[in-house]
Amino acid sequence: MDGAYIALRGYKFQFDRTILEIFNKPTTQIEIEQLQDYSYDDYLVQVKYHNTDYTPAEQKQKIKKPLVQIIEQFLKDKSKRFILYIYLKGILPSKKSLTVSELDSILGKTTKFTVAEKTTFVKIFTLIYADDFENQYANVINKIKTNYSKTVEEAEIYYSVISSYLLEIVTNNPPSKSTLRVSSKDAIDRLISNGKKMIFKSAFVELLAKEKQIKYLNKLFFRTSINKEPNDRIFIVEINNPVENQILKELILTLKTKWSKNKTKTIPDSDRFVPYVFFKGIEENDLVRLKSDLQKDGYIIKDGYDFMNSSFSLDSIKERPTFANKLFFKFINKQTDLELLLSNQDRTCEIYQFFIGIPSPIIFSEKHIKIEIKEVIDIKNII
Repeated sequence: MDGAYIALRGYKFQFDRTILEIFNKPTTQIEIEQLQDYSYDDYLVQVKYHNTDYTPAEQKQKIKKPLVQIIEQFLKDKSKRFILYIYLKGILPSKKSLTVSELDSILGKTTKFTVAEKTTFVKIFTLIYADDFENQYANVINKIKTNYSKTVEEAEIYYSVISSYLLEIVTNNPPSKSTLRVSSKDAIDRLISNGKKMIFKSAFVELLAKEKQIKYLNKLFFRTSINKEPNDRIFIVEINNPVENQILKELILTLKTKWSKNKTKTIPDSDRFVPYVFFKGIEENDLVRLKSDLQKDGYIIKDGYDFMNSSFSLDSIKERPTFANKLFFKFINKQTDLELLLSNQDRTCEIYQFFIGIPSPIIFSEKHIKIEIKEVIDIKNII
């Protein structure tokens, strides 16, 4: 666990450095995880993080390994300039160029590079001793806070969204498509202002208390005016462990209260809407029990299946709510039903996907918000 924790901080440290570079160079396209950890213009940057008490000799070894890799990259393309951005516990932040003598001191017994190669290399190389994890993180949060006029707490939520967005750029584009691993300040601005494709992963904001996360997730994604648009909204709740029936029932009724509009007779039918709910991964018997409990309480159950052994009916599940039919929510039973519904949309649609671990892939071009949760019970407070 300690090793995993250290690896996660190193990984986040690299992403934080990349985010800072994007904000510090707002007119420049930043390449992520291509030839090096990130690059821009003619610069290739490698980022390392070591939060362990090392001796001076050990510190030198931590610099040597990435430095050798950088020199080897330099010998393949001498048109580039290189930066090693490294945090070593106990070394104050600074920036320096190396002399050939200093380079030799770090390389030690390594003899694979000629004097001419090393002489040329030191002219295009910069060694930056980085600030620590906490200070760099605070700097990133301040950049987000200032650029988008947010509170510190809101900036931490946006930090997760930005980090998740950059992670998707890397994971969705394999090495064969590494040239697509790019971003810029303009792209981040569009992500924030558009709000259509956002992912929140709690691992990126471990410093933020759970109660604050829930509060600001609600504010960011779900606090809207009373006059909500009559869109189709699909709430996907991914379940990988048994969940008490009462918790799911309370969640359904919360969605009914906050995200349906079909109670008053005077509402025009065109303004009425109810949420779709898909409990992905739920056991079939648990879903039947949940629907039965809701039916006993007088609620109409609509899921696209109108009688035993019937086929899934789009017309049935897409029935519009009216005062007469008393619809307040609809169930989606299966992934295939969801996909068929999404491919036959005739109204503006939004997806809110709550996942544990990794969100299941869904092909959808409109508004799609993905939020990582620890427990299903948290969703009720978020929405």
